[in-house]
Amino acid sequence: MKERTDKALLHSLIADSQLQHIFSEDTLCEMHLYQAEKGDILCAKGDRLTHMYFLLTGKIKIYTTSPNGRSLLLRFNNPLAIIGDIEFFTPCEVRNTVEFVYPSLLVAISYKTLQERYLNHPPFLQFILQKISHKLYTSSNSTSLNLLYPVENRFASYLLSTLSDESELHTGKLTEIADLLGTSYRHLNRVIRDLCAAHIIERKKGSLLIIDRDKIKQLANGSIYE
Repeated sequence: MKERTDKALLHSLIADSQLQHIFSEDTLCEMHLYQAEKGDILCAKGDRLTHMYFLLTGKIKIYTTSPNGRSLLLRFNNPLAIIGDIEFFTPCEVRNTVEFVYPSLLVAISYKTLQERYLNHPPFLQFILQKISHKLYTSSNSTSLNLLYPVENRFASYLLSTLSDESELHTGKLTEIADLLGTSYRHLNRVIRDLCAAHIIERKKGSLLIIDRDKIKQLANGSIYE
């Protein structure tokens, strides 16, 4: 992740978002614009944050990691997702890892500025409350999703959230994806074989490609991780 100094781009992105209605012009001018690439990590379990981040373009994946090193997918977030809101109000270490799914742009504002100017600012507090409520809802659902939805549905939702119309999923990551979905590599491979046999996805040269996106959308049941 690297900082961008393009002020015109920063102002254009903010003007197209809710942020312009929440923060003062002085605060908007103090924000920093960052560019992240696919696979970049914004923060990991155990980190300490000093800024709140607002995702303006792209997508992030949030997952938790157990002491034995296994990961479990919690959700995907689109703009205008916030990272660091819970840590701002309840000073604590980061509990989940945040990874960029696509090339993304985000802005950051320091906790110091927020503490000095916005702790009693209703538009800011209402906005944050709405976002935290959504996080709590999706987090509480993550366990039931992995228990109640078949792996086929979970995998379809994962594909829908991570692959654009012509992008491919490298099969070298299937072990990692099986962990994220709360299943075994062997079971996930069986699901992939069935989806290939049904001509919903295609396996070729070490990658997977969606060939029937409408069917994937049906199996994803409205994209259960978003």
